[in-house]
Amino acid sequence: MKQLMIDTATTRLSVALSEAGEIQAEATVMVSKNHAVTLMPMIEQLMTAVKWTPNMLERIIVTTGPGSYTGIRIGVTTAKTLAYTLRIPLIGVSALQLMAAAPNSDLPVVALIDARRGNAYIGHYQKNKAVTPDIHASVSDWLKVNGQARFMVVGDVEPFRDTLADYDYVEAPAAHSYGRASDLVLFADETTDVHAFEPEYLRLAEAEAKWLEGQNNG
Repeated sequence: MKQLMIDTATTRLSVALSEAGEIQAEATVMVSKNHAVTLMPMIEQLMTAVKWTPNMLERIIVTTGPGSYTGIRIGVTTAKTLAYTLRIPLIGVSALQLMAAAPNSDLPVVALIDARRGNAYIGHYQKNKAVTPDIHASVSDWLKVNGQARFMVVGDVEPFRDTLADYDYVEAPAAHSYGRASDLVLFADETTDVHAFEPEYLRLAEAEAKWLEGQNNG
């Protein structure tokens, strides 16, 4: 089965192509706030390199978030449009689950995406299975409840290094600290109806939150 795999949830934009579970092509670049310009040309370049045409694709897998609102919207919209146009299955995967799979560790893995002010999008996985649900929370508060056993950390470690210092953790090697689209081949399971497919932001955008607050106070 020929698959297109897309991850746009962080500043790292990653695209991969696979066939029968084998990676045929992959590209990962740092393109902070520039996913809209870069994504489609990257897909086209990879497909040209392996001599595929769009109608040869049989499935699309995309990260649904959490992470960058803009990046997630671009990735999900692109994936939905292609899946609908080509009439092929669409699969969504948590960006935190993808990150946690990167180091292939036997330890529980805590994936962090910085959400500022001491908060993060937090994923807690072991062997690609969720230990606790993905959440937007204070890292300090979350660790008090869930950080008792030794674990590995991936993602945005630096903003939380002082908080993590009180816990028994190891940091994933830099090369395996963020998700890559090629690892999405591990999660080709449950398809989703294209029309019902939605991002998983885990919290409202700041502008939306302020608007709702104004409505509630009105």
